[in-house]
Amino acid sequence: MSENNNKVYTVKKIESTSIKETLLKIKDLLNYLFRKWVIICIFGFGGAAVGLIASLLLKPEYKAHLSFALIDNSSGGMGLASLASTFGFGDFGSNEGAFSGGNLLEIIKSRHSIEKTLLTPVSYQGKFQNLVEIYIQFTERRDLWQKQMKNIELRTLSFPVGQVREKFTRTQDSVMESIYKEIVESGALSVIKKDKKTDMVSVDYTSGNELFSKFFVEMLMDETYSFYIETRTSQSRANIEMMQVTADSIKGLYESALYKSASSSQFNINPALQMAAVPKIKQEANVQLYGAVYAEVLKNLETLKLDLAREKPIVQIIDKPRLPLVVIRLRKMKGMMIGGIGGGLLIVFWLLGLLFIKDMMKENEG
Repeated sequence: MSENNNKVYTVKKIESTSIKETLLKIKDLLNYLFRKWVIICIFGFGGAAVGLIASLLLKPEYKAHLSFALIDNSSGGMGLASLASTFGFGDFGSNEGAFSGGNLLEIIKSRHSIEKTLLTPVSYQGKFQNLVEIYIQFTERRDLWQKQMKNIELRTLSFPVGQVREKFTRTQDSVMESIYKEIVESGALSVIKKDKKTDMVSVDYTSGNELFSKFFVEMLMDETYSFYIETRTSQSRANIEMMQVTADSIKGLYESALYKSASSSQFNINPALQMAAVPKIKQEANVQLYGAVYAEVLKNLETLKLDLAREKPIVQIIDKPRLPLVVIRLRKMKGMMIGGIGGGLLIVFWLLGLLFIKDMMKENEG
């Protein structure tokens, strides 16, 4: 028992000594930094000056905000699928999962949506041009291209309105890809779902050009919704087209049977020639059959069209970007505080690093 007490006492003594040494070490470091207060202050004021200069030189940015709610009116999907399968068509409503949950947010940030947006023509400064041309202008890319020696095509590169995307040159493709990555990877474009319990989505974009920010968010929403509707209802529209072809075909058979029945009725049937009545009977049966099938197909075709209308989701815009947009700039006081704290911390870590290196060298010499 006595040995155990001695061990406990020894461990506590070692822990107490270790804590004391740590506190003394911290005290020595603080004293060391206090003696270097002049250097720390110089770097702190220098960082504050750099922050002030940065706040004066950095250009302001403009944030465009748009929020919307997706209202899904689709209902009775199983009935629609059952109806389509009855006539031997493909699965109905299979595109719904592609746009459920967070997939819609990814579609907004996809290269397809952003490139289509950048290639949307708008009226800007008296000229009708694609959005990408405005982006190239305010990011001063064309000034850099004029100095380009390796790729001569960059000097005169443009994205004219109406140019087919599939006919882009390799250089145009490369520029579009770099702009897409810059927009997405820089964090300038933000697409978030406000609340898991609701379908409200917030789209924000920040750039150095106020009109471009506004145009970009609005056009991006339009392009995304168009792509959403086109893809979401593609199977439905294909089924309606196939059903329409079937209806037209049955209508042709029905009208043909009517004409043949009318011509057969001109025969003067007598008991001696009853066999001559067979064609007339067949034509009348065909008329009744085709008429019943055609009426049923028309009814089902109208049902498909109504289901297609219900299947189309509605995007309810809640907030739209309006001029003037929110201006984001580095204020003077904030710039000085960030610069001052950054400069002070930088010199503190530098001094502590030098002190650590000196202590290591002394230990090696000892």
